[in-house]
Amino acid sequence: MRRFFAALLLLSSAAAAEPADREGAAFLSKSCHAGLSIAVVTADGTVFHNYGTVSRATPHAPTKDSVYEIASVTKSFTGALAAQAVADGKMALDRDFRSYLPQAYPNLARDGVSITLRSLATHRSGLPRDLPDSDAIFARRDYKTLPFELIAQERGWARDRYLTALHGVALASTPGTAEAYSNLAMKVLGFGLETVRKQPFEALMQSAILTPLAMRDTGFAVTQGQRRRLVTGYDRFGTAMPYHLRNAGAAWGLYSTPADMARYVRWQLDESQPAIRLAHRPLIEGQGLIWNLATANGERMLWHGGGSFGMTSQVVLYPDAREGYALLANDSCDGTESALKAIAERLHGSEK
Repeated sequence: MRRFFAALLLLSSAAAAEPADREGAAFLSKSCHAGLSIAVVTADGTVFHNYGTVSRATPHAPTKDSVYEIASVTKSFTGALAAQAVADGKMALDRDFRSYLPQAYPNLARDGVSITLRSLATHRSGLPRDLPDSDAIFARRDYKTLPFELIAQERGWARDRYLTALHGVALASTPGTAEAYSNLAMKVLGFGLETVRKQPFEALMQSAILTPLAMRDTGFAVTQGQRRRLVTGYDRFGTAMPYHLRNAGAAWGLYSTPADMARYVRWQLDESQPAIRLAHRPLIEGQGLIWNLATANGERMLWHGGGSFGMTSQVVLYPDAREGYALLANDSCDGTESALKAIAERLHGSEK
């Protein structure tokens, strides 16, 4: 088996650069990891690097067309839709966001301060992590049972049920004051986008981003034709994991491929577009409209990662250099998300 995986390391694209091969080998040297796909986007073009396997049961190397869950990288897509709405005058960053919701929610304010697009996008809305509340499940930190508990708890939740249950949510803090990661905030943002655009969220994503960018393999469900390209995800114990429920939606519901993510990265690098420029602008220190912001070695860096029950994703952008990276792995091991970001940073350094 070790020889097989060593051979798979050599199946990177013909254009693979030596630094990427070294990164792939180092990543897969840790037994918890299974496969890795990297899309490198520069002004000169796009190069794909693929290592490891799409499945431990029937090992085959991933390709640029392998289908992964991109998990919370989905939030950056939702943020892009919100940025487009602001650029079009349909939303405002600091307006009472309740005015965009399809029902009245007097409970979505605290101390006289209501939720806003700014507080939702920066995880400072005061909303809980999930609806139904998942804090007790995460507090147990039982990673063998956590995915199955979350799936059981959230099964059967759809738009109308969320909108009804949202009336009973109490904000944990005054909006804008305390950071607390919230998937629910992204779903609320999605409900607002549906109202101002007069379209279901999935249809809006398709018409505003996926179709214009020709991201034909990206969506909230896997088609029959895509299923044979869907990779298997693994937890930190090497156990094959279930995929997310459809209701992950605006928070972490998208599937995609390295090829499609390269198109997305190239779009995000074009700051001549008002919506992209807005999404990359700081809303608070260190954070834009979903994106994390930093300066590294004197140049701007933006990133957002994600993790599902069995997969991990990371997108890292260097807009000033017109260079970006999409990294996808089919494991949810401890530290994978930061490891993917570090790979992108080292690859960017090797290009300079």
